[in-house]
Amino acid sequence: MDTPRDNWLAHQAAAAPDRLALRSGGVDLTYAELAAEVRGETRDLAANGIGRDSVVPLHLSPGPDFVIRLHALIELGAVAVPSPGGERPALHPMRGTPGRLPPADVVCRLFTSGTTGEPRAIDLTRGNFHASAFGSADALAITPSDRWLCCLPLFHVAGLSILTRSAVYGTGAVLHAGFDVDAVAHSLAEDGVTIVSLVVTQIARLLKAGVDLSSPRAIIAGGGPVPTELIDEALARGATIVQSYGMTETCSQVTLLEPDDARHKAGSAGRSLRGASLRTEEGEILVRGPMVAPGSVGEDGWLRTGDLGRIDEDGFLWVEGRLGDMIVTGGENVQPTEIEDVLIAHADVADAAVVGRPDPEWQEAVTAVVVMRPGTKADAAVLRTHCVERLAGYKVPKRFEFAAELPRTASGKLLRRKLR
Repeated sequence: MDTPRDNWLAHQAAAAPDRLALRSGGVDLTYAELAAEVRGETRDLAANGIGRDSVVPLHLSPGPDFVIRLHALIELGAVAVPSPGGERPALHPMRGTPGRLPPADVVCRLFTSGTTGEPRAIDLTRGNFHASAFGSADALAITPSDRWLCCLPLFHVAGLSILTRSAVYGTGAVLHAGFDVDAVAHSLAEDGVTIVSLVVTQIARLLKAGVDLSSPRAIIAGGGPVPTELIDEALARGATIVQSYGMTETCSQVTLLEPDDARHKAGSAGRSLRGASLRTEEGEILVRGPMVAPGSVGEDGWLRTGDLGRIDEDGFLWVEGRLGDMIVTGGENVQPTEIEDVLIAHADVADAAVVGRPDPEWQEAVTAVVVMRPGTKADAAVLRTHCVERLAGYKVPKRFEFAAELPRTASGKLLRRKLR
């Protein structure tokens, strides 16, 4: 039999039955009510042959039904495979011990963003989610009264882990069907939201719409580095931006830049969460800890992230790009993110990406793909002058291309490989 603490939801239903567990789609469920719904779903799934030997596609829309199904699969010891809809991964057996929920059990199978190649399947365990939740709780000083707004896709770890963390903490999850500026504005004003997870493009859209972002005590910014200008604007308007770094393989966040450090360490992804260890090797970021997916570590126990960065004298991580994104032009190495930050700082630029195009003279020509703000008049010559004033000569783009939008994943990460 499971002890209550083995089963996150059962423990919360016993400890705080009347506390809000979920608000979504006009429905409020306390922990007691959610647990009752999950028990019914568990019986139905078991009657249909779902158990500890099952890998089950989970392609419901974000809402109460998704949350109930997720927790039912967790209680059965099955492996949930969230997808954006339409995808039906094949079911196949997984080994396990009936009647127990040990930390090594796989809870879900998620897919990487595929920013540098084809998406890879990552199996995340109960222990991974537990360690990630407690590391985040320690950094954010989580209390039972917190409510975490989720408007990120649930087939990515950043969104899904909000649901699992809430069950571990016993806090409330406010779940939206997707990202909508007006819906987020209403939720921040009416739902008692104290924490919200957003990607950079979402923060920019909320600021542009004039949404009051001062009420949450923490806005977790993920999906890539946050431009300094965006941080400055958000801080000036009373928002508390908490930058983070993480990936599917680390079960979401592995570092956080706490609010007290937001100004003097702007641009940093913060320090490692409790239980996580970080180091760099030839510029590559390596991670070790109980939140790292077991199948993603090397023989030495470290995850090689493929990200480039540095750790400063105070232990703060600065992410500087991807190994595969490096542009070699005229014998010089160029990181695209440095140039992108310069371009985005121009008032007429809404978004920008930099890639290397094959070139007979330079090996790779630094090429900027730019999305301009509506109604602006800046052209390639203006942007080139802007870059010349701020970058070394070999970093100035040789070419400028213009697009209506950039290819990004559902979690906001740039699909640079599609631009190449």
